[in-house]
Amino acid sequence: MNKRFFYSIIVGLFFIGSLQASQCKGHFVNPITDICWDCLFPLTIGSSEVVKSQYPDTKNPGNPICSCPNKLQLLGVTIGYWEPFALVDVTRKPYCMVNLGVQLHIKDQGLGGSQMPDTDGRGAFYYVHWYKYPLMYWLQVLTSIGCMETEDFDVMYLSELDPTWNDSEFAFVLNPEATLFTTPPVRASCAADATKAFAGTAMDSLFWCMGAQGSTYP
Repeated sequence: MNKRFFYSIIVGLFFIGSLQASQCKGHFVNPITDICWDCLFPLTIGSSEVVKSQYPDTKNPGNPICSCPNKLQLLGVTIGYWEPFALVDVTRKPYCMVNLGVQLHIKDQGLGGSQMPDTDGRGAFYYVHWYKYPLMYWLQVLTSIGCMETEDFDVMYLSELDPTWNDSEFAFVLNPEATLFTTPPVRASCAADATKAFAGTAMDSLFWCMGAQGSTYP
């Protein structure tokens, strides 16, 4: 089975962020009314478009028939579509779960920089939350898809609990490879990725770039 995961689009489609520092605002994402259903397309079988779309597509396999890489070598059909499987929100207020519409009351907020001020005049500081949201599996929109995300809804990441979120020195100890992607030549290569993103989809080989949004690192 072939399925395309493109995080930047998923984040763009299901991002319901709140930039309110004074209070927690948000609501639980409605799987019917809050989803861009047109963004699932194009739907392809092999290299043929079954449902056309104005949105970009990745390269599809030419042969619509495939075999699963196991001992039984089961035959299948290569189906391509954009699967919404995750949610991301950002907030200025610690433990404000925007995509749930809930404020968690955590007493010890020191870990992960929860005591960071809203701004020091040089920029802004935000918290990030990542959720598992296997919408296609819940609604059974497409069935018998072997590579579909089938987990339950869950909160997978809270930056408030990540001690590296606002500590660049600690983050460097755990992720020393970041230095390789912060040099001027490597940063300049993101221009090609941005150009490609404007034309359709970004370049997978430049994984340290996020299209026109800049560098993934640090």
